[in-house]
Amino acid sequence: MHSIKAAPLVMRIVKPLIIPVCCLLWAATASAQEHGRIKRKPPTNSEAERIASDMAMSDSLLQRGDIVATDRGFFVFRGLAPDGFSYDFAPIANPLPAKKQ
Repeated sequence: MHSIKAAPLVMRIVKPLIIPVCCLLWAATASAQEHGRIKRKPPTNSEAERIASDMAMSDSLLQRGDIVATDRGFFVFRGLAPDGFSYDFAPIANPLPAKKQ
């Protein structure tokens, strides 16, 4: 019976706070969108493919012998390049079987 009386008290406290909190959140998001954010167009399909290929070829989890499919074809990872910084890849033929028509 005690909790039934507490519910109206909580609503009297919370209800006046709902609208100001919502207004503050809306103002903060609107301000963030108007100031300091760079608006860019989404990448085209070819740009997205290039970005995905670059990410795959710079993956730190690559191991020797891994095959990477890129927008430029298939490559096998050979390890670190002689400079000790970049990765070394060798092009290979498509390892997937050709479709039967």
